[in-house]
Amino acid sequence: MPRPALFLDRDGIIIRDTGFPSEPAEVALVAGATTLIKAANSACVPVLAVTNQSGIDRGLLGWDDFAAVEARIADLLTAEGVATDATAACPFHPDHTAGYDKSHAQWRKPAPGMITTLADRLNIDLPGSWLIGDRLRDVEAARNAGLAGGILAGNPPRPDIATAFANLAQPGFTAHEFGSAEDAVALLRKTMLFSSC
Repeated sequence: MPRPALFLDRDGIIIRDTGFPSEPAEVALVAGATTLIKAANSACVPVLAVTNQSGIDRGLLGWDDFAAVEARIADLLTAEGVATDATAACPFHPDHTAGYDKSHAQWRKPAPGMITTLADRLNIDLPGSWLIGDRLRDVEAARNAGLAGGILAGNPPRPDIATAFANLAQPGFTAHEFGSAEDAVALLRKTMLFSSC
């Protein structure tokens, strides 16, 4: 049977956003990341990272660099007793990918391609799933993929995006914000995403 998942943006949610990280030694977990992932692991909910990585097509790092950073993230999470289940990364960017068109755009958030592809491969129930990100486009990608909801991390949205954030809500999809990982876990427990295995 399909099962719901917790989708997470990577840079800014799992690791500190340093702008196209390419050096494993510089990778550090975001405070609260392990709280989110542990709650999902404990509830047998798959944790799936979806990350725009235009630094690849910008020429700032290569796929080998990306893989090395991913290995470092896995090591840091393992040391904390938690784990993610899969990662999807999109290297495309309209200003840096040669011949950028809709075949590229479908993968880059706010488009849903990374989310729906992971769902297809891992038998994920999209209408029961949630996504947490630190950008408005993350929450928009959650809505575009047909998820139950999206959560915007950090302080309340800036005035210049508050209206856009509010407009993301629609029947079957809710948008929230949170100030701490504990707040997000509490919210997701109310949605039954983190019900016991």
